[in-house]
Amino acid sequence: MSDLTPEEFEEQKYVDYFPKLQTAYKSAFETMNEAFDSDIVHGIDQTILAESEPHYEGDGEFTVELPDDPLDKLDGVVATDEKTQHVLDRYLEELRAELRAQFDVEA
Repeated sequence: MSDLTPEEFEEQKYVDYFPKLQTAYKSAFETMNEAFDSDIVHGIDQTILAESEPHYEGDGEFTVELPDDPLDKLDGVVATDEKTQHVLDRYLEELRAELRAQFDVEA
Protein backbone atom coordinates (compact mmCIF):
# COMPACT_ATOMS: atom_id res chain seq x y z
CA MET A 1 0.00 0.00 0.00
CA SER A 2 1.23 3.47 -0.91
CA ASP A 3 2.10 6.28 1.50
CA LEU A 4 0.59 8.84 -0.88
CA THR A 5 -0.40 12.14 0.73
CA PRO A 6 -2.78 14.77 -0.66
CA GLU A 7 0.03 17.32 -0.77
CA GLU A 8 2.36 14.97 -2.65
CA PHE A 9 -0.38 14.11 -5.12
CA GLU A 10 -1.14 17.77 -5.86
CA GLU A 11 2.54 18.62 -6.30
CA GLN A 12 3.36 15.64 -8.51
CA LYS A 13 0.15 14.79 -10.39
CA TYR A 14 1.15 16.44 -13.65
CA VAL A 15 4.86 15.69 -13.29
CA ASP A 16 5.71 12.24 -11.95
CA TYR A 17 2.14 10.90 -11.70
CA PHE A 18 0.86 11.88 -15.13
CA PRO A 19 1.33 8.38 -16.67
CA LYS A 20 -0.69 6.85 -13.81
CA LEU A 21 -3.43 9.43 -14.31
CA GLN A 22 -3.56 8.67 -18.02
CA THR A 23 -3.77 4.94 -17.32
CA ALA A 24 -6.57 5.42 -14.78
CA TYR A 25 -8.60 7.61 -17.15
CA LYS A 26 -8.03 5.21 -20.07
CA SER A 27 -8.97 2.13 -18.05
CA ALA A 28 -12.12 3.80 -16.75
CA PHE A 29 -13.04 4.81 -20.31
CA GLU A 30 -12.57 1.29 -21.63
CA THR A 31 -14.67 -0.23 -18.86
CA MET A 32 -17.45 2.30 -19.35
CA ASN A 33 -17.37 2.04 -23.14
CA GLU A 34 -17.99 -1.71 -22.89
CA ALA A 35 -20.91 -1.31 -20.49
CA PHE A 36 -22.77 1.81 -21.66
CA ASP A 37 -23.85 3.68 -24.78
CA SER A 38 -20.64 4.70 -26.51
CA ASP A 39 -22.02 8.10 -27.60
CA ILE A 40 -22.67 9.07 -23.99
CA VAL A 41 -19.35 7.67 -22.77
CA HIS A 42 -17.37 9.43 -25.52
CA GLY A 43 -19.24 12.68 -24.87
CA ILE A 44 -18.50 12.52 -21.15
CA ASP A 45 -14.87 11.64 -21.79
CA GLN A 46 -14.18 14.33 -24.34
CA THR A 47 -16.14 17.21 -22.82
CA ILE A 48 -16.72 16.75 -19.10
CA LEU A 49 -13.74 14.66 -18.04
CA ALA A 50 -11.37 16.53 -20.34
CA GLU A 51 -11.95 19.50 -18.02
CA SER A 52 -11.92 17.51 -14.78
CA GLU A 53 -9.38 17.77 -12.00
CA PRO A 54 -8.54 14.73 -9.85
CA HIS A 55 -7.66 15.26 -6.20
CA TYR A 56 -6.44 12.87 -3.53
CA GLU A 57 -8.18 13.53 -0.22
CA GLY A 58 -6.24 10.98 1.84
CA ASP A 59 -7.33 7.68 3.37
CA GLY A 60 -7.71 6.14 -0.10
CA GLU A 61 -10.28 8.71 -1.25
CA PHE A 62 -10.07 10.43 -4.61
CA THR A 63 -12.43 13.11 -5.81
CA VAL A 64 -12.84 14.36 -9.34
CA GLU A 65 -13.71 18.03 -9.69
CA LEU A 66 -15.96 18.61 -12.68
CA PRO A 67 -16.60 21.81 -14.63
CA ASP A 68 -19.67 23.84 -13.67
CA ASP A 69 -22.92 22.47 -15.13
CA PRO A 70 -21.23 19.41 -16.65
CA LEU A 71 -24.29 18.07 -18.49
CA ASP A 72 -24.67 21.40 -20.29
CA LYS A 73 -21.27 20.76 -21.89
CA LEU A 74 -22.50 17.71 -23.81
CA ASP A 75 -23.40 18.52 -27.41
CA GLY A 76 -24.73 15.97 -29.83
CA VAL A 77 -25.53 13.34 -27.20
CA VAL A 78 -29.06 12.10 -27.54
CA ALA A 79 -30.11 10.95 -24.08
CA THR A 80 -32.14 12.21 -21.17
CA ASP A 81 -30.38 14.18 -18.48
CA GLU A 82 -31.32 11.42 -16.05
CA LYS A 83 -29.64 8.72 -18.15
CA THR A 84 -26.59 10.88 -18.80
CA GLN A 85 -26.27 11.73 -15.09
CA HIS A 86 -26.48 8.01 -14.25
CA VAL A 87 -23.67 7.21 -16.70
CA LEU A 88 -21.59 10.15 -15.42
CA ASP A 89 -22.03 9.03 -11.80
CA ARG A 90 -21.05 5.47 -12.67
CA TYR A 91 -18.08 6.76 -14.72
CA LEU A 92 -16.85 8.77 -11.73
CA GLU A 93 -17.11 5.68 -9.50
CA GLU A 94 -15.08 3.71 -12.01
CA LEU A 95 -12.52 6.48 -12.37
CA ARG A 96 -12.04 6.77 -8.60
CA ALA A 97 -11.58 2.99 -8.39
CA GLU A 98 -8.97 3.12 -11.17
CA LEU A 99 -7.16 5.97 -9.43
CA ARG A 100 -7.05 3.95 -6.20
CA ALA A 101 -5.66 0.97 -8.13
CA GLN A 102 -3.03 3.03 -9.97
CA PHE A 103 -1.82 4.72 -6.81
CA ASP A 104 -2.09 1.58 -4.69
CA VAL A 105 -4.36 3.04 -2.02
CA GLU A 106 -7.44 1.52 -0.43
CA ALA A 107 -10.58 3.36 0.60
